Formats: sequence, C-alpha cells, structure tokens
Amino acid sequence: MMFLGAVSDGLETVTGRSAKVVCFQAGKRVGSQHKVARKENDLFATLDAVKEEMEKMDINWPFDVNYQQQGHDFVTQHNGYKEIRLPFENCIVRCTLFRYGFPQGKALCQIKHGLFSGLFEKIYGAKTHLGIIHAGENACLLNLKIYD
Repeated sequence: MMFLGAVSDGLETVTGRSAKVVCFQAGKRVGSQHKVARKENDLFATLDAVKEEMEKMDINWPFDVNYQQQGHDFVTQHNGYKEIRLPFENCIVRCTLFRYGFPQGKALCQIKHGLFSGLFEKIYGAKTHLGIIHAGENACLLNLKIYD
C-alpha cells in the first residue's frame, strides 16, 4: 500500500488533476468487469450486494447508510438523480495515506471510489458516482449519486 500511495501521489504530481479521473475510471472498469453473484433493483439490497462482492475481492471497506439531517431520509431525490450519504470508517487507503503522510481525497481514494461505483452499476443497472463530502482522520463521508 505504501508503494501505491507513492505511485498515486507521483501520478498527480506529473499529470495534475487528470490523475483523479484516470484512477476513478480505472477502478470503475475493474468493478464493472467483476463477475457479480446477483443483480438487484432495490438500493439497500444493492448496497449489501456491493459489500459482499468487495469482501469476495478481499476488500474490507465497511460503510453504513447515513441519515440525512433533513427528515432523516436515507435517500434524497433530486432532479435526475437520487443521493445517499455513506460514512466509511475502516479504510485501508485512508490508513495508508495517514501512515506515510500522503494527502487524502486524491488519486488512490478515487480508485476505490471507482471500484465501488462500477460494482454498484453492475448490480443495480444505473449510472452512479461516489464522491467525497468529507475526508477525515477517523472516517470519510461519501456521497453516492444514482442517476435516473
């Protein structure tokens, strides 16, 4: 992981902001090409299936569905997409970045976000994007957008 942290940091130094997009798309490709056990049409069943598929890939990245502050709704409907906030606590990427002094929210994080999005899309069948709301020392709060 230290090597991956150094590579992703170096990639950003050389290519600039495009490194995040490249890494997100690389992770998304891995997720979308992964053979999944089942398809789902329910958001929460899909989240469970994504957890299961990541565990099969030996990725321990636990997350929980977060209550929205407004009305305590799990899913917020917007024009053209749904939104779910997900706190991620135990993250090997975040731990690696802190351990070796690399900044959070950059290319290495985007690989994992792309992987999550690719798996979710394959299982649920809709375009998605997983983005960072807050990257912290103890947890990250991410925003999953599911497009209609």
